[in-house]
Parts: sequence; structure tokens; C-alpha cells
Amino acid sequence: MQVTARTHLQVRLQNTIFMVLLVVAIGLIAWLSTRYEIKADWTVNNRHTLSQASIKLLAELTGPVTITAYARKDNSLRTPIQDLVERYQRHKSDLNLHFVDPFTAPSLVREHGIRADGELIIDYQERTEHLRQVPPSEQELTSALQKLARPSQRLILFLEGHGERSASHFATHDLSKWVQALKDSGLQVQPLNFGQTREIPQITAVLVIASPRKQLLPGEVAMITDYVDNGGNLLWMLDPTVPLHGLEAIAAKFGLTQQPGLIVDPTSKLFGVDNPAIVSITTTGYGRHPITSGFEQYLTLFPQASGLVTEPPAEEEWEETVLLTTHPQVWSETGETEGTIEYNEDTDISGPLDLAFALARSKPQIADEPETELEASETDMVDDSQADSAADSETGTEADTQVVDSETEADAKDDEAETDVDTGNDVEIEAEDNTVIQEQRVIIVGDGDFISNAFLQLGGNLELGMNMMNWLAEDDSFIDIPTKTAVDLSFDFSPNAAIFLGAFFLFLLPLGLISTGIYIWLRRRKA
Repeated sequence: MQVTARTHLQVRLQNTIFMVLLVVAIGLIAWLSTRYEIKADWTVNNRHTLSQASIKLLAELTGPVTITAYARKDNSLRTPIQDLVERYQRHKSDLNLHFVDPFTAPSLVREHGIRADGELIIDYQERTEHLRQVPPSEQELTSALQKLARPSQRLILFLEGHGERSASHFATHDLSKWVQALKDSGLQVQPLNFGQTREIPQITAVLVIASPRKQLLPGEVAMITDYVDNGGNLLWMLDPTVPLHGLEAIAAKFGLTQQPGLIVDPTSKLFGVDNPAIVSITTTGYGRHPITSGFEQYLTLFPQASGLVTEPPAEEEWEETVLLTTHPQVWSETGETEGTIEYNEDTDISGPLDLAFALARSKPQIADEPETELEASETDMVDDSQADSAADSETGTEADTQVVDSETEADAKDDEAETDVDTGNDVEIEAEDNTVIQEQRVIIVGDGDFISNAFLQLGGNLELGMNMMNWLAEDDSFIDIPTKTAVDLSFDFSPNAAIFLGAFFLFLLPLGLISTGIYIWLRRRKA
């Protein structure tokens, strides 16, 4: 090709136009990058993407959220906090993050009780939660937000003193892991021992009876009966071959019959379970109820379960819903469960069998009772020092006593602090929660092992346990929020992928660049 002045000018003009267009394109891309953001998460379990549990929780937060991070000016400390909060800000625009250097604001540190460098204070609708884990994780931050999202404190009492599954011990059959999950979600959990309290506090949201092993006293049964009659919510877990130990009167209110024997499930082997006493519930085994909505994708396991039958008396006006039903292949074994187990038509009970029921009815109209009756019950629950003070105030005339009582009543209404209940269990309640629940709710389960420490993390057991408690506590909006928010901490490669990436960067990419350079050089030389 002959190079002339004209062709030389054309080449220079083309190069100039190309450079101008390239600079303009780069400028446009830079401008667009300041207004739009595209991020891709290539980790195995989307480690840098907010989980569905957190996203659903953010949708429940109707007002602005302010996060104040008390962290020194150190990028290694502030950057992880900012990166984590940015994931939440993508789904909630009115979530704000502010940094405060604790070394330059000691008065704020003392005022807010800051204990750690990097501590977070989360404010939402005049409620505050501290997060002291450094650096914070999504699990911890979502848990703190969930505590703030609950409109008021929900007090969950676990009956103890009769061999029940413990809410605080760590044995495999106890419930401490589930209780910790309840606390992380914002529920307040305390034990209830009738040897240390005179009654069940009226502020109780849910009473949990977890498979008592010893006989309850008539007075204890009477208190539970009064609690149910007055509209209290109840979670009752029964174990097979264990008698009711005095709770027969409670069972009669629900028309409850516990079928004899232990349920065995020969289909458990399909899921890798060698013990036939572990019952699996899948797909069609879940009833039509908010608790089990969407559970078709879950497998839940119930070790040592018994079948239940409920026929509530008409005067109790209960509406019952079957929550869990076994496969037709199972049966309730009334004989020995060791060795080879076979179905006996004469003695065993064939499936399908019902494992759990949810009952609901309109709450008894006790909220319209005279106010003095409620005040009298509250007076019985105050501590001894308050009782002594009240006794001293009665030394005057009857008119003076009425004035003192009215002033004390007004002070009690204005007091927003938590009051200790004289139960010996350090039960705490909030004076501000005066909401009258219009529906009484009860769940009865023929197994207590499914949320025990040994089986809680299997299948969908944790989700089922949390959904049950959220429904009983009247926090229906939390039922659809998944419980697991933990993500992976590493970028995993398969052996083949690691070999391919190593060969690509060590051999293929360098050879490709060298070959491209030689090809371009040869073309230019021939031209």
C-alpha cells in the first residue's frame, strides 16, 4: 500500500477522532458511575448480599433507623461497619449511619454507656439497642433490629419445678438453644416456679409447659386453669408414655386425648435416619395455618412423638387446626420398640396420625372488669419494700389513705421503668404494655424433642419452633421472617476449578498475550 499525504492525513484524523470518542466514552462512564451502582456477589452463599431474613425484617420497619458507631478514626475498624450497614441501606433508604470518635467525645461515651471501641447504638421509634460485637455481623445486627421491631416486650414464662425441659440448662433434651433464639428475636424469657410465686403474672404473653415429669399440686393446676380461663396463651408439649401428672383438667378444656404408644416411621430411612422412632413431616403433612405456611420446602423431624386427638367441648368455643400430620405408613407402636418392629393390627394404631394442633377463640372479656381488681392483683405482685411502704401510708384517716392510694396509682401509671415481680424468678415486665389481645391462642404438640438442643438445627425444626412462638405471642408479622441469617466466611473452589484457574493465569493468559503480540507485529511488518 502506497502512503501518500492524503492517506497519512486520513489516518491521523481517524486516530484523533478515535481518541476524542474514547475520552468522551470514559467521561460518560465515569459520570454514570457516580449516579448508578452495580454490584455482583460471586461468593458461594452470597456472603456480601443481605439475606432474605434481614430483607423481610427491614420491610417491617416503618420508620427511620439511626445507627451510631462509636469507633475511632481507623479504617480497619470503621470500614467493616460501613460495608455491613450499606447492605441494609440498599433495602431501606432511611437507615442512617453516623460515626463518633469516642476519644473526642468522652461525655457521649459516659452518657450512653459505651463499653467497647466500635460499639453500635441503634435507635428506632424511641427504643435503643446496643451492639457490642466488634466487628458486627449480619446475624447480630438483624437480631438487634428484630428486638426493636417488636411493638412491646413479650414475656414468655417456662414452667419449672416438675422435671420439665429446662430453658437454661444445656443437656441434649433441654431447650436452652431455642430459648436463646427467642431472646435474640426480642422476646423476654423467664422461668416460672410455683414454689416462689403466688400467681401467673397478668403481663404473661405465653406460658410454656414442656413435658413435666412429676405431679403438679392441685393449687398449681388451679392457677394454670385460671390462666387459660382468663385468656392466656399456652404452648403445651407432651412426651409419649408420660402421664399428664395432674393436668387432666387442662386437657379436658381442649378435649385432648393422647394416644397410647410411640409413633414409628419406617419411611425415615429414605432421609438417612436409621431410628424408626424419628418421625419426618414433609410436604402434605403441614396444615393450612400461618405457622406452617410455605413449609412445603422443609423437612421437620420429631423424635419420640405421640399421636393426639382433640375434640374441644362446644362450650369452650375453640376453633382447632391440625398443624402436623404424619404419613399414612406410620403407626403408633404400643409394644416394645427394641429389635424388629412390625405393625400389629390388634394393638397398634395405624396412621396417618396428628402430632400438633393450634386452637384459637375469642379472648374472654376480662378487660372490661373494674380497674380496682386489676390494681389489687398488681399490688400482690410488688416487692416487700413497696408493700411495707403502702402499709405505713395507711396510718392516717380513711380519707388520707384514699388520697395516698390515688397518688400512688398515678405515679405507677407514669412510671415507664420495668417492675420486678415478686416471684423469686426475677421476672421483669414493662408497664407500658397495656394492649388487650383479642384472640386466645393455644398450641399442643405431641413431642418436646423437636426443639431440644439435640434436634433444633435439623431440617426446619428451628423455623417451626420460632413460628409457633411468634404466633402465640401475637407477633404474626414475624412469622414470615426466616431465622437463619448466617453466611459463609470463605470462597470455596472445587479441585477442578482451582486447577483451571491456576492453568489459566499461569499458562493460557500469558500465552494468549504473547501470541496476540506476535500476530500484530507480523501484520504490521507485512503492511
